[in-house]
Amino acid sequence: MAEQQSELKELKKITGELKAVKANTGSSWTAFWRGVLQGAGAIVGGILTVALIGMILSIMGVIPGFQSIAASISAVVSRIEH
Repeated sequence: MAEQQSELKELKKITGELKAVKANTGSSWTAFWRGVLQGAGAIVGGILTVALIGMILSIMGVIPGFQSIAASISAVVSRIEH
């Protein structure tokens, strides 16, 4: 009988801990959307980093192919602005 009481107390303790973990983690949908936004942010950040490095290298003249691409993009942007 004492052993059953001990096991029951242990189960109640575990149940309380599981409730605390569930309260701290939030819902599955929140975690899903947080992951989607984190992935999208990583993709956008990677694209911006590559674009910035490419622009710096084209200005420095390290990669000559980027200079012609940068000039073309600049011409298109200036035509759109005017």
